[in-house]
Amino acid sequence: MNKEFFKPMILIALTAVLVGVLAMIIPAWDNSVAPIKKLTWFEHLTPTQPIVVADSVKAEDATIIESDLMHVKPFINKLNNPNAGLRIAYFGDSIIEGDLITAKLRQELQATHGGSGVGLVPITSIVSGFRQTIKHSFSKNWESLSFMSTQSSATSLGFTGYTFIPRNYYIAEKAIEPMKLDSLAVMDSFFVAPTKPQKQSTRYYVSTNPWVEYAAAGIAGGAPTFSNIRLFYSMASDSSFVSVSVDGSPAQKRRLKAGSGVQVLDLSSATPIQKIKLVFSAYDPIHVYGVSFDEPRGAYVDNFPIRGYSGMYFQRIHNDVLKGFHKYLNYDLIILQYGENVSSPKITDYSYYERGMKLTIKHIQDALPGVPILLVSAHDRSIKLNGNYHTSPDIPYLVKTQSKVAEEMKTGFWNLFAAMGGNDSMPTYVAHKPAWAGKDYTHFTRSGGEHVAVMLYNYLKGLD
Repeated sequence: MNKEFFKPMILIALTAVLVGVLAMIIPAWDNSVAPIKKLTWFEHLTPTQPIVVADSVKAEDATIIESDLMHVKPFINKLNNPNAGLRIAYFGDSIIEGDLITAKLRQELQATHGGSGVGLVPITSIVSGFRQTIKHSFSKNWESLSFMSTQSSATSLGFTGYTFIPRNYYIAEKAIEPMKLDSLAVMDSFFVAPTKPQKQSTRYYVSTNPWVEYAAAGIAGGAPTFSNIRLFYSMASDSSFVSVSVDGSPAQKRRLKAGSGVQVLDLSSATPIQKIKLVFSAYDPIHVYGVSFDEPRGAYVDNFPIRGYSGMYFQRIHNDVLKGFHKYLNYDLIILQYGENVSSPKITDYSYYERGMKLTIKHIQDALPGVPILLVSAHDRSIKLNGNYHTSPDIPYLVKTQSKVAEEMKTGFWNLFAAMGGNDSMPTYVAHKPAWAGKDYTHFTRSGGEHVAVMLYNYLKGLD
């Protein structure tokens, strides 16, 4: 065969080998723009280390890590004054979806401090049907940006972790091959991760304007009526407006203020109402953040869940937006409950997560100086090992990392892993009557969320 054929083939082969060797030498680099994962050749052909039961010494070390309220004293002082108003922004992942934990915490606080309302609510929610403390419905034609979106961070998210843009279309996605399990799914020791999920998106145009409707729910943690109602938005033009209908009355147009900063439209009613509907123009791409339902005084806990989110790189909520919301809502405490979405049974080094969470906390501290932060640790999570459920062996390492973050960043810390009972406590939550956790051995049930909320409330009040 012609030598001229072999020369380029040999060159290509040598280049591939050189690139591969360099890729193995270059260290992993965690960042929010282009994270680099260290390459290991033929990793899928190499026998993997079996997952074993959590190290008892490490688990005990994580259990005895002390919770700490030293850096949230300003909030504790207000908590112990029943005449003081309180507002908490409670951020988390799917663990708090549906107002779990936060509804009961809100109820406990309002019982002593007064107040009526559920606080700040986003425009759309994938669990609106599951949440019971407010009735929430909306049209499909909203573009939703969040920490889980791939869009450029040039567009700031709102305080809820979302930004919503009215559109004359909606996007429908369907899986075209088996989806990867959620990182919170129960894993078995012989589980092999499936291939990266692929989605096919289709855009459907509609002739209706996007809308959202909220209705009061007179249950514990909710409110029977609305009085003080505020719409948060940005990027409106001089011609922007919203049509507002209360309790089914004819809609009235309200002009929106033009500008790039956080804007607020007061939609309060002279008399209490039970339902409000907002309609926006499908051809006016303003940024809509959410609606707040509260009173001038009292206690409020805002529920901000984002499914699948790790808590890292909070910078997508820009500094000026954090400041803008705080100007109107005046937060007394920020709670961050994350970790389960980075949990993996074979990880023992969470230094990358430590770096990411420090960036998140610093970003909040820079934007909201003086507002205390409470970091809630990962809770116990079980995986199936040899037919039985045990604590995922990485959880003690994750909890220890989170306590280190709290200590170094001067935030409060609540060791939820220890509060539950430490190692192998999740199976007792699943077996509890009524069940405090689901059969995935990860997520709390509604009654389990209430139990966690009471433990947190008692800890804050010094009653535990």
